[in-house]
Amino acid sequence: MAYTNLTIMKATPAIACDQSHLAPRITLLFGLIFLSTPASAELTEKYSVSVGYSITTFDSEIAIRSQDSSIDEEVDLEDDLGFNSDVSGGWIRGSYRLADRHRLRLTFTPTRRSASVVTNKDLSIEDNVILAGASIQSDFQSDIFDIDYVYSFYKRPNIELGVSGGIYWLYTKTEITASGEIQTGDSNNPELRTDYQTRQKLHAPLPLLGLTGTYEINPRWNIKAAARYLFVSISDIKGEITSLGLATDYLITKHWGFGLSVATFKLDVEKDGIVFVNSLKWQHEGAQLYIVYEY
Repeated sequence: MAYTNLTIMKATPAIACDQSHLAPRITLLFGLIFLSTPASAELTEKYSVSVGYSITTFDSEIAIRSQDSSIDEEVDLEDDLGFNSDVSGGWIRGSYRLADRHRLRLTFTPTRRSASVVTNKDLSIEDNVILAGASIQSDFQSDIFDIDYVYSFYKRPNIELGVSGGIYWLYTKTEITASGEIQTGDSNNPELRTDYQTRQKLHAPLPLLGLTGTYEINPRWNIKAAARYLFVSISDIKGEITSLGLATDYLITKHWGFGLSVATFKLDVEKDGIVFVNSLKWQHEGAQLYIVYEY
C-alpha cells in the first residue's frame, strides 16, 4: 500500500454573506454598543451552551506540492472525485463565566465528507497517475477545537466589551483509495492495483486574538459581535486567520432560546515537511441557526 501527501487548498461555500459588507456592519455595531445607554437587562449568565446546524455548498480542491516545486498538481473534489457540494453539519459551543469580567469559551466543529466515483479522466497525485476508469473512494475529516479566554474591559448592566485570546486547534485528514490502473513514478507501464491509497494529515494549533461585544436589548434578547485575527509563524507552522461574526439570541423561557448568526471566516495554514508542504486554505461565509441554553 503506497502513501503520499495531499494538500487541501481551497474550500469555498456558496452560502455567502459579502465580507466587504459584513465588516463595516460589525464595526458600526461595536460603536453602537459602546454609545448605548444602560437598560434594565443584566449580563450575569454563569453557563451558556449553544448547538447549531447548517447546510453549506462547498467548492474544494486538493493540491500536491513538493519542497522543490517539481510536483504541483490539483484535483477538484466535486468534479474529479464526486463529492457532493451540499454539506450538512453541526457544532457545539460552551461558555463559562469564571468571574464578573472573565469567561472561558469552547467551540467544537466536526466536518465529514465522503464520495465514490469512477473517474473519467487521468488524475495525477504526487508522481503517480490514476488512469481513467479507476474506482475511487475519498474521505475527508476535519475537527476544529476553538478555545479562548475573554476579559471584559468595559461592562455595564446591558453592555459588555472584551478582548479574547486562545487556541484554534485544527486537525484534518484526507484519504483517497483507488482500484484500477495506476502508473507509478518509477514505471512507464500502468499496473492493475486494488490497494492504492494516498493520505494527508494536518495538525495546527494556532493562537488567535480578538474583540467581542454584547448588547442586551432586554432580558430575553441580545446582539453579539466578534472579530478575531492573527498571523503567526511558529517553528514549521505558519498560519493566518480572519474571523468576523454577528449574532442575535432570543430566550423563549428563562433558560432556553434560539439564535441566528452570520459570519465570514478565512483560514490559511501551511506546515513544512521534509519532502512536502502541507497547507490548508479554507474560506466560508454563511448563516447558522442554533438553540441556546443559559443559566
